[in-house]
Amino acid sequence: MSAKLLAVLALLAAGGARAADTRARDTEGLFLDMSKLNLGTISSEDDKKKYIYTIQLEKSRVTRKTLKSVYENAFDLYKNGQYEAANDLTRKILSIDPGYSDASILNRATIDLKGSTKPRVSERRLIEERFEEGMALYRQGRLVEAAQRWEECSKLAPGNLKSHYWLRKARTEMAEEHYRKGRQAYRQHRLREALDQWYAALVLNPRYPRLTVELAKVEAESREQDANEKLQAALNLYSQGLVLESLKMLDAVLESGPGNVKAQKLQAEIRAEVANQHVAEGRRFYESGQYEKAISEWKHAVEFGYDPKSADQLVARAKEQMRREETAKKRAVEVAKAREEDKKKQKEEEAKLAEEAKKKEEEEKAKAAAAGTTAPPAGQTGAPPPTASAESNKQASQQAYLEGVIYYQKGDYEKARDKWLHAKQLDPGNSDAIAGLEKIEKLYGAGQ
Repeated sequence: MSAKLLAVLALLAAGGARAADTRARDTEGLFLDMSKLNLGTISSEDDKKKYIYTIQLEKSRVTRKTLKSVYENAFDLYKNGQYEAANDLTRKILSIDPGYSDASILNRATIDLKGSTKPRVSERRLIEERFEEGMALYRQGRLVEAAQRWEECSKLAPGNLKSHYWLRKARTEMAEEHYRKGRQAYRQHRLREALDQWYAALVLNPRYPRLTVELAKVEAESREQDANEKLQAALNLYSQGLVLESLKMLDAVLESGPGNVKAQKLQAEIRAEVANQHVAEGRRFYESGQYEKAISEWKHAVEFGYDPKSADQLVARAKEQMRREETAKKRAVEVAKAREEDKKKQKEEEAKLAEEAKKKEEEEKAKAAAAGTTAPPAGQTGAPPPTASAESNKQASQQAYLEGVIYYQKGDYEKARDKWLHAKQLDPGNSDAIAGLEKIEKLYGAGQ
């Protein structure tokens, strides 16, 4: 309901009261001026909810106060015979609050009396008719309807003692009936039904003898019964493997009865079992090298009551193992990279040796060809030509060297060494064979 509509109602009520020569009703101050409140900044969601709830409560309070003021004015108009004006106000009240019973009673009365030429007489006749209807209903045993008629009489004519008496009598009898039904339900152990009946009796007769004591007793029994039913439901859920649902049910039991020992014990047992399951699952993940999942399981175990210190130790061990494995991986990558570089350098050196050997062989062949085709000039003395045996040894030496290079490239260093030794024996001046032997010596780390 808007504040504007409330203001209109208040003004209508004040105007109607002045027309009826009743006291003027000041409606100022009935509405909360929210602009004057310094609430500061509201940031959290809980604060917002509390603020909205407070506003709703204040609006409800203002509404009730305003409607009560309007109803009083409408009643003054009714007492002064201005039934149309009273009817108009009650209709507006009911459009805002359809459950306003006093306004509903007054509205029906204004409809019945509308157009009456003798308001006082008509009003007394209306009250008398309502009262007689109540008596007829009472004789038929229809106490609720009879009480409604007498309540209308009491509201419309507060000074009518007869209506007050019979209304009180009807309510007392209805309270007795509710009490009797409650006793019957209690004997049959239908505790919730018994409570409903007795609370109905208490509403009708707030001073009902000893009823509050019985209500307190049955409330305690009802809570215990409800707790036992929920405990059984929790056990059923647990037997079906619905562990979390079972724990939620136990939380509901302890919320209504924090001292329930059975619920506390069962909850502790289930939480301990769930915690142990998380710990075991975490160990399984740890053994399979899934350390992040293992840590997550151990943290869940703490949520269900597992010792935090023990969980921290498990987590620390998993993190240390993760660190070690990460370090080992980095080291393995570095070693693999170094080996790859060594292989690359070795291949380059082997290719270089092969190239040098090939070049040397070509030079030797060129020298041999030149020595066999060119003769010294006549009458000129020079170094004697190499003998056929010496030249053959050099060629054999070079061939042995090249075979050693092939074995070296294959990684068979023993055979490469043998070939190069043989090449050196055939030609002690074979520098390629000598260089190859030095390389072999460096690989084996010992002198020849």
